[in-house]
Amino acid sequence: MDTDSFDEQLREGEERLARGQAAEAVSCLQRCVELRPDDARARLSLGQVLSEIGRDAEALGQLEQAIALDASQVRGHIRLGNVLRALSRTGEAVEAYGRALELRPADPFILSNLGNAWLDLGESGRAIDCYRQSLAIYPDAPAAHSNLIFALQYDSGISREEIATAHREWGERFGCEPAEPAEWPEYDGQRPLRVGFLSADFRYHPVGRMASAVWQHLDREGVTPIVYDNSSDETPTKQRYRGLVESWHNIAGQSDAEVVQLMRSDRLDVLLDFSGHTSGNRLAVLAQKPAPVQATLFGYPNTTGLSAVDYRITDAVADPAGTESLYVERLYRLHRTAWVYGPPDISPEPGTLPSLEGKPFTFGCLNNPAKISEAAVRAWSEILQACPEFRLLLLVRNDPAHEGLLLEKFGRHDVDESQLIFAAKGPEPVYLELHNKIDLMLDPFPYNGGVTTGDCLWMGTPILTLAGDSYVSRQGVGLLAGVGLEEFVAANREDLVAKAVGWAAAPGRLAERAAGLRERFQASPQMDHAGYARELESALREMVTA
Repeated sequence: MDTDSFDEQLREGEERLARGQAAEAVSCLQRCVELRPDDARARLSLGQVLSEIGRDAEALGQLEQAIALDASQVRGHIRLGNVLRALSRTGEAVEAYGRALELRPADPFILSNLGNAWLDLGESGRAIDCYRQSLAIYPDAPAAHSNLIFALQYDSGISREEIATAHREWGERFGCEPAEPAEWPEYDGQRPLRVGFLSADFRYHPVGRMASAVWQHLDREGVTPIVYDNSSDETPTKQRYRGLVESWHNIAGQSDAEVVQLMRSDRLDVLLDFSGHTSGNRLAVLAQKPAPVQATLFGYPNTTGLSAVDYRITDAVADPAGTESLYVERLYRLHRTAWVYGPPDISPEPGTLPSLEGKPFTFGCLNNPAKISEAAVRAWSEILQACPEFRLLLLVRNDPAHEGLLLEKFGRHDVDESQLIFAAKGPEPVYLELHNKIDLMLDPFPYNGGVTTGDCLWMGTPILTLAGDSYVSRQGVGLLAGVGLEEFVAANREDLVAKAVGWAAAPGRLAERAAGLRERFQASPQMDHAGYARELESALREMVTA
C-alpha cells in the first residue's frame, strides 16, 4: 500500500471538495477508496462529493460503509441522513439524524436537519420543536429561523398573529441597514421602468411558470425586465425563459455584496422578490435595499418580515381588509387576482368523474403532504366516517414511514385503513393523471394549495376549500370564485364536512358543475396573463411615483 499516494490523493480530493470543485474531487477520492477500502474517512469524503454532484444512490453505499467502518463519525450520520432524505427514505433519515444527536447532543445543525425531515413526513409539531431547540442554542441562524416560520404555517394550532410575530422577529434579527446610502435613478414616467425579478425558481417550477407567463406579456415600451436567477441548474426550459427578458443574471454562488452591487449598477426602479423564506432566497440582499422600491409576491404566502421591502402584492380576496397588521410591508391589492396560473407544458385531458364509471366515490388531496394538518385530518376523518363506502386518495412521499404516520393519524379518528389510498408523486404527467382518479378534491388547511389548486382546476376536478383568515388559508377562495364555484367554499369545519358529504351523495350534480372546468379556468382572471401584466405594470408605476 502506498501511504504517501493515499494521503496525497485524499488531501487533494478534500481540498477540491472544499473549493467547490466536486466533479474534480471524485476521481481523487475514488482512487483513495481503491487504495484503502477500509478507510472510513475516504469513504465519507467520497460519499459527500457523490451526493453534491447528484449521485445520491452511489453516495448512499459509500456513507453506509463509512459508518460501518467507524460508527463514531458524526458527520457520517449527518450526511447519511441528508442522502436518505434526498432519496425520499425520510423515516430512515430521521433515524440517522437521531444517531448523530446521540453522539453530539444539542447540536443546532443536526436539530435543524431533523426538523426538515420531520416536516417532510408531515410532522409540523415535531419539526417546530426541533427548530426552536436549534435556535435556542444558536439563534443567529437565518435559515433555521426561516424554516421555523415556514413550518408554523403548516400547523393548525398556530394563530396568524403568532406567525406574523415570528416573521417580524426574523426581520428584526437579520434585517440590517444598507452598508452605504444609494443614489436611486430618477423616474420621470417617460422611459421604461427597469424591473428586477429575483428568485431561485425561474425554471420549470410554479414560480417559473407564473413569471414566464407575465414576461411574455409585458409591454417592452413600458417595462424592461431584468432577471436575477439564484439557481445553478441549466435546463432547456430555463434557456427558453431567457429569451423572454432583456437581461438574465445568474447570481448563484455570488456573495450578497456582489449581488447588491450588480443590482445597483443595473439602476433598477423596482425589485420584485418571488422567494420570501423559501429555499434559495436572497433575503439578505433585499435587506440591503438595492432598489428604491422593493415588493414581494406569489412565491411566498406571507410577509418577508423585512422593513426594507415596501410592498406585498396581493388582492382583496386573499388579503381582505383587516389583514394589514399581519405584514411588515404595505399591501398593494390588485383588482382581480394576486397571481396568474401558467399551465403545464404537457398534460392529459380531463376525464370523467370515476364514480360515474361505477367506481367508489373518491376524495383526494394531491398537495405537499406536509400541508395535511391535524385539523385537516380531523375534518377529513369526519367525512370518511359519514361515507364509509368511499375513499380518500393522498399524495405521499414514497416512504413507508410517511404512510405509517398517516395511517396512525387517521386511525386515531377511527378511519379504517381500507378507505385510504396512497400515491407517490411521480413525473408531472403521472401526477396530473391522478386527478382523473378523484371525484372531489379536498384543499388542505390552514395552508391551502396554490398552484396545486390551479392544476386541479386545469384537470377539470372540482375542489372543496375551507376559507381561513389570512392569505395562506384563503388561496382557494379566489381561485374558485374565478371559475364560478363559490358553493365549493366552506365557512367552517362543519360546513366543510356537510358540503363534502352532500356532493358525494350527488355525483351527477357534481359532474354537471365540473363540466367544462378547464375552459372556465382558461377564461378566468388567473389565466388572463395579458390582463395581469397590464395591471402589474400600472401597479409598479404607482409604487415608483408614490
